[in-house]
Amino acid sequence: MRMQILTRTKESILRWLERGLPTCKEITKMASDSIERKLPLRQRIVLKLHFLTCVWCARYFKQLQFMREAMQKRSSQLEDGESSSPSALTPEAHERIKRSLKRLE
Repeated sequence: MRMQILTRTKESILRWLERGLPTCKEITKMASDSIERKLPLRQRIVLKLHFLTCVWCARYFKQLQFMREAMQKRSSQLEDGESSSPSALTPEAHERIKRSLKRLE
């Protein structure tokens, strides 16, 4: 009985949040903006509350963060003088590939 009351209360709170929060379309724009700049406190709270009610927007935000981190990491690698190719082959590897391709002809 007590568990049912807690479950219904939780569901009621989530429905109330969903009605008062921006749409997913608005949240995805806000999430994208948050990657570029720090949002005001109110918008950050709205994002967090929406993510509690919408697993899809939460996943989208995680993907944005992952892409941002990957781009920053790649950018720093290029600044450090690393090859523009993520997996640059050695000259020996190039020769092995050429020989293998010639054998297939």
